[in-house]
Amino acid sequence: MFSRKHGEHVGEIEAKPGAVKRQRRKSLVVVSIVIPIAMLHFFTGRNYKGPYPEFVNSYLLDILVPFAFYFLLCPQDAVAPFFWSWVVKAVPLFAVGCAVEIAQFYGVPILGRTFDPLDFLMYGIGVLSAAVLDVVVFPRMFGFWAVERGK
Repeated sequence: MFSRKHGEHVGEIEAKPGAVKRQRRKSLVVVSIVIPIAMLHFFTGRNYKGPYPEFVNSYLLDILVPFAFYFLLCPQDAVAPFFWSWVVKAVPLFAVGCAVEIAQFYGVPILGRTFDPLDFLMYGIGVLSAAVLDVVVFPRMFGFWAVERGK
């Protein structure tokens, strides 16, 4: 999948054309996931009065934001073998969410002001549900989704 030409430095790895095409296709799927999640910010917030306002205002974005960020890393696995493992994508995202929540516990207003221990669970639900789609569902739906490991 990756080749290095004679005389190239180790960091100058060129992806084969199939990998770039796969990356573009995955990017289209990711954009179709991330844009609707981003649009939710315009429809939710303190003034949200629709169905399940407590859940939407307290937890929905805590699930969907890590979910979306996970998928932003997915197209990179086509050209960067480091991202092949779902764990490499999931653990740092969950850790960042936890760090934000811990900062809120200590009064540092990062991406919010209110500490809620259930947010840890919501970050986990978001990241793990994205990982399940990435590893189990999408490879069955999209022939280009599965990672082609080194040949």
